Amino acid sequence: SAVVQEPARTDVQIEATQIAEPVESKETIPETVNTDSSEKSEEMASAKTEEIVSAPAKTEKIVSEPAKTEEIVYAPPLPFTLPTLTRTQREKLNAGERVQEQSKMGREGSGFVVVDVNAPSDVVWDCLLDFQSYPTTIPTVRDITMYTNTHLSGDIKSEKQLMDGTYATLKHGVPSVTRASFSLSKFRLKIAAVHKYSPHPEGHYMVFTLDPTSRNFVLRNAKGVWHTQENPEGKGEGVTRVWLLCEVAIADVLPKWIVDYAAERAMPRATTWLKPQVEAAATLWLKKDNLTTKRPSSSN
Repeated sequence: SAVVQEPARTDVQIEATQIAEPVESKETIPETVNTDSSEKSEEMASAKTEEIVSAPAKTEKIVSEPAKTEEIVYAPPLPFTLPTLTRTQREKLNAGERVQEQSKMGREGSGFVVVDVNAPSDVVWDCLLDFQSYPTTIPTVRDITMYTNTHLSGDIKSEKQLMDGTYATLKHGVPSVTRASFSLSKFRLKIAAVHKYSPHPEGHYMVFTLDPTSRNFVLRNAKGVWHTQENPEGKGEGVTRVWLLCEVAIADVLPKWIVDYAAERAMPRATTWLKPQVEAAATLWLKKDNLTTKRPSSSN
């Protein structure tokens, strides 16, 4: 048999064969990009950026409050000067006694009476301002007639007589002016006076002056003041010191011994009624207060 020999493969053929063989290549598939979502994301990011840029910065508004200051009420000084008490006089007050002092200056003199009472100051003033009750509380006052207070520059004759009580509001803490005519002692001596009550931070006071119609050949002038001090020398809130200061001028027709005698008797009579009266009123006031605040016990 004939052997057919294959022709030898040349390098060129081999190379051609190798070139001709397909070469496996990895095809790169491009990633699919969602343009719509990308655009939306960019728009949102842009909007957020604009929002951040355009939004004004939040600032806390700090309002400074005005400093709290205590209101200071300035009041004019008292229109009188209180006497300086001696050690002996203070001891008498501490013992519950009334202190009286008067100067003997011929036809013109002055004096004072001071006493501590176991009553609040408002009770004291309720008694002092109750002019209608003077005939029953003050022994020397026999009768009283109240008048209007619309013509204070004139005398009491320019006013109208009040037939049904007082014209002004007579109450503790309320300033008032009162005009009245008093009948004094068993001789029924007619005296007209103007009372001006004034509340004051250092103690309320009431100035009384003699009406021009009451000045005569015997009594040339008279004036005085009631004054109260709360909690004197730390004795307690329910204790009030009551002052009566007065000045008087007597005509020359009266002998001097009569002037001194009348002054010695007039000062005690004008003040001895006050302590028992206001302390009794304070007791009644406390009883009424207890009755109004006391509640009945509920039974289960």
